[in-house]
Amino acid sequence: MKTNLLSDLKESLDGPIFTIFTPYKEDFSIDYFSIEKYINFLFEGGAKVFYVMAYNSRYSQLSNKEIIDLNNFCIKCVKKLDKKNIIIVADPIHCSTQESIKFSLSAKENGGDAISLIMREKYFSDDQVLEHFYLIGEHTNFPIIIHEMPFLSGYDGKQINWPKSLILRLEELNNILAIKEDAKNIEISKLVLSCEPNIRTIFAGTKKTFLPLKKYGLKSYLNGISIINPRIGIKFWEFWKDNDFSGMNWIIENLENPFFEGPVSKFGWHRCNKAILQASGHMHRRDRMPMPTLKREEFKEIELIYETIKNNIDDLFS
Repeated sequence: MKTNLLSDLKESLDGPIFTIFTPYKEDFSIDYFSIEKYINFLFEGGAKVFYVMAYNSRYSQLSNKEIIDLNNFCIKCVKKLDKKNIIIVADPIHCSTQESIKFSLSAKENGGDAISLIMREKYFSDDQVLEHFYLIGEHTNFPIIIHEMPFLSGYDGKQINWPKSLILRLEELNNILAIKEDAKNIEISKLVLSCEPNIRTIFAGTKKTFLPLKKYGLKSYLNGISIINPRIGIKFWEFWKDNDFSGMNWIIENLENPFFEGPVSKFGWHRCNKAILQASGHMHRRDRMPMPTLKREEFKEIELIYETIKNNIDDLFS
């Protein structure tokens, strides 16, 4: 891949990157109407970079064909709004290297901008992981975002973070656009950030968590509370660039904390994200088993906290 093309794309990964979630109809088929409506809502609120991903987008609940169809549908919707928009799609959570190549080529052929790759095979060695990403890059010549999250050891089954030696060797590979940093560990985050500017870091976590990373050069993050209103993420990034810590902390205290320190700490992020999207009128919270859906009484807690947050959003933009 031409270095300047990869560099230009990297510079586009600036500020909030917006998740595309997967809702279902009453018969549990994919609700494509609500997906397109949600993409339009994000775009109208200022979103330019969209991300269909392993867990938020419910890949574990989908067949491989459904993942391909979902990826292609989202690419089409995002590019129809503006060809300059960036759309990232992903490969299945558990699959072979050959299958990841297939999904990468599909994304490339259908107009996507990058493929997000998650390797959930057990970890045996750095070389094993590097060869996986090397082969995909060699066979596709397509930008890769590495979804970095803890491995399971192939030796004792324990959860382990990516070794420092592995992270530092990622720069040996071509086509690596970014790392989605999902270890939830500040020291790992700082290590990943040391790969800048060659590899962009996309931080996955709360604003409260990544605010200390500002001094280490963080340039991009995966949206959280702004799933209900993209203007929150856009405004937060304006404060970030202006070094306005008062503004950033206001958003954290009044918009993020009520949700993440309330329902999310009680029910978990992945049960709450589509629930608050239902409360805000974007899609139904239902999921396919074995992912449990919040019960009616539990959902009432989401509705109550959403009303509080909504009033605070009005204050932010009044």
